[in-house]
Amino acid sequence: MKELNETILIDVYPATIEESHKVLELWKESARWIQSKGINQWNPDHFNIEQVHECFNNGSEIFLARLNEEVVGTLFVCWSDPIIWEELDDNASGYIHRFAVSRNHLGLGIGKKLLIWSENYIRNKGKKRIRLDCMAENNSLNQYYLESGYKHIKLLQWHNGWKINLYEKN
Repeated sequence: MKELNETILIDVYPATIEESHKVLELWKESARWIQSKGINQWNPDHFNIEQVHECFNNGSEIFLARLNEEVVGTLFVCWSDPIIWEELDDNASGYIHRFAVSRNHLGLGIGKKLLIWSENYIRNKGKKRIRLDCMAENNSLNQYYLESGYKHIKLLQWHNGWKINLYEKN
């Protein structure tokens, strides 16, 4: 894992619905990059503005990260995830989704700082566990989560052929 760049300071704040286009662009940019690596995970055509609005409306908390007033990352936190975590879903966990960093800012440690920020946010809400998931075939992201202290909990195999790794951290 790359060293954390201590000189980079990001400002993480709750996104507003008026900033939905910024969230959407980060999702699409990350999806294009993931696809360019041959990983079947996010499809840029799958994302649309209504999907972002749905996240705002369903109780998820969307956050943006800024570096020098430029939006460089996003993620959302939800407090339940029965679709993915199935019978393991519980009220003692916070769930991180759609974790994305601008491709123009790779290598600066922004992703690590945003991940640490979200872990602290979830803990400060009184949750015991931080949970996230990613496609099993995304080797570098799986390794990133393991190196960030996450424990592999389960491999899900969906009917459409997707294999998804579930991770958690106490």
